[in-house]
Amino acid sequence: MIRKRVALLCLALAVSGCSTGGEVEEQPHGYVAGAQEMPEAQVAMAYAARGARQLSVLDLATESEGQVGLSVGARTLVEDGRFVYAGDGDRTVEIVDTGVWTVDHTDHVHYYRAPARTLGTVTLEAPLATVIGSEAHTAIGTTDGRITVLDRRQLEAGTVTEVSTIDSGSNSALAVPYAGKLLVAVGDRRDQPANRIVAMGADGQESGSFRTPCESPRGAAVLRGGVVIACADSVVRVKLDKEVLTAEVLDSPVSPVAPTGFGHRPRSNEAAVAGEGGIWAVNASKATLRHLPAGGRDLVAAVSPADGRTVLALDGSGTLISYDLESGRTIAEARLKAATVTLDVNRAYVSEPEAKVIHEIDYQDKLRTARTLRASQQPDLAVEVGR
Repeated sequence: MIRKRVALLCLALAVSGCSTGGEVEEQPHGYVAGAQEMPEAQVAMAYAARGARQLSVLDLATESEGQVGLSVGARTLVEDGRFVYAGDGDRTVEIVDTGVWTVDHTDHVHYYRAPARTLGTVTLEAPLATVIGSEAHTAIGTTDGRITVLDRRQLEAGTVTEVSTIDSGSNSALAVPYAGKLLVAVGDRRDQPANRIVAMGADGQESGSFRTPCESPRGAAVLRGGVVIACADSVVRVKLDKEVLTAEVLDSPVSPVAPTGFGHRPRSNEAAVAGEGGIWAVNASKATLRHLPAGGRDLVAAVSPADGRTVLALDGSGTLISYDLESGRTIAEARLKAATVTLDVNRAYVSEPEAKVIHEIDYQDKLRTARTLRASQQPDLAVEVGR
């Protein structure tokens, strides 16, 4: 009876740290087991030579570098801020925890560092098509139109856990985790692209929030003001408004919209995509879409600094170009032999594989090269993490 009363008393006074075996320490706000909270973002470049079984993680503050061994030869790299998903060009994806990440609470952020490590592989039923990780889930799409949903919270704990497999009913394979749901591109025939976006639970059941037209979806970005999904002749903006998901179609002035994928910096409202037809720039908060002809150049990628004034792009020769967002005129060029471009709030990072370097570019100062960082292997594939 005495033990029972003590236990009940400790339960009632748990917040004060009562314990029959000693005092219980209250964990500070933002505490994450196994990680060290840092005063600033721990930004790094994760890169690999095409086909290599090694992922290098280059710390952009200290210029120190670590390696994580892979069980697959990397052919594609996708990041979600913390995890890197290395595809082997076929049906296997290896998931690497880079050990650097930022947690955004809107009114404040936390920055963390932990040891980098591989978490293992996922073997798929068909070749890999898309990977998008955000919030509680990671959605992996394959060329047969199926979506494998992983528990991203379990990835944070070091375990790869499959939640479900969703059949999109099309040959598209695109799903975006957002606001506790999955925004899934679905269709009516397995041999044709998807033609609409719907909201589903992680179990694949439609929520009924919306069914929005989207012909031939070709990429997405999770922004501060909502999710943007590129379609053949439009961009769909999905937003959480007072706990309700809403979708809006932003018609494109030029079609088709480029299929190269959106480039943007973290926690921003603007993103861009580029192709033969120029640059498409979208603002998720304002629900606006504009097109820049970009002088007819063959552009292969674009990224938005989210300053409302400029956009950056790579052309087929590897030259980095800064454009005026309003007029489309060229502001500056950096004649490199670049393969990839990514950026954060202050700098852009451009990989130049043949020279085995990564250039740090001040995109606010006429694309001035601020630093040139040496790479231990050829950075054919490069993504920025920890932002």
